[in-house]
Amino acid sequence: MSNEILNPVVYLNYLDPAVANEYEVSRNVRLATLGALTWDILSSLPEDWKIARTSKPTPVLFAYFLASENCSSYLLLSLAGPVAQCEVLALNIIVVWMIASAASSYLFLKRVHAVFLQDRNVWLFFTFLWLTGFGTSFLSLADPLHEYYEFADTKHCISRRVEEYQSAAFIVPGLFDTLVFLAVTYKILMSHCVSTPKTWRAFWCGEALPRLSRAVLQGGQQYYMITAGINVTRAVVTLLPSASPVLQRALTPPALAVTSVMACRVFRNLRLAALQQRQIGALPFVHIGSASVNIHRPKSGDDATPDTDFKLEVA
Repeated sequence: MSNEILNPVVYLNYLDPAVANEYEVSRNVRLATLGALTWDILSSLPEDWKIARTSKPTPVLFAYFLASENCSSYLLLSLAGPVAQCEVLALNIIVVWMIASAASSYLFLKRVHAVFLQDRNVWLFFTFLWLTGFGTSFLSLADPLHEYYEFADTKHCISRRVEEYQSAAFIVPGLFDTLVFLAVTYKILMSHCVSTPKTWRAFWCGEALPRLSRAVLQGGQQYYMITAGINVTRAVVTLLPSASPVLQRALTPPALAVTSVMACRVFRNLRLAALQQRQIGALPFVHIGSASVNIHRPKSGDDATPDTDFKLEVA
């Protein structure tokens, strides 16, 4: 009688109490993340419509809209249940996660492409690194075959432990983000000849930079600092031997959502700033096209104001 389920309708009763509690906490985290992501998407609709109206169809614009949409799909699928086949659901969840992660990283890739447009070696290196990160995400496809299962014929799914080798699927993209941030920061630093401690302080605050250069720098800082924090935490929890399988995956939804939201926000703010500058005529050098900024020194004889001392191409 001790193994009798008092309320068999509640699927959590078939789990160990500690596991059931973690399962419910993880589900609540996904619900809260979905709510926050939905609010961000709805609040950005006017700006997204403006960007869509004023932009030509490009891969980076496609990646921008793909990132947020696939992140939403990921959260909705992760909350699905009851389902007929856990393996099929898990496969769909992972594929959507791969697309959302790749799209968010692509926005950052185009930023470094534009900044280092004239340096083909750097351009190719970061392209290779982005492809490597996308390739390592395929390691997660082993999950549906071995790690997801239905418990107690409830049509609800739970996962086994994450294998250590699968952690490369988010460690490599984290390395990519770090290198992109450092490379873009270095380029802006060298372009504006920041060398003295006093200028360094102004540089990090953005006071010593033109408007679009400041937008590039501060956008990168915001993206990297926020996403690095949650991704490092996720890596620690995932690799922690004492962490349960449920907790190992609990931070994946908010990590994906934060990365997607920040990547899209950085793109959106820079894109709108460039549009505004073009409309008021403050930046005659700006060419509007994609999601990143290319920084060039003007040739001798070019007119230069505090906001146009570098030729900025938002490609």
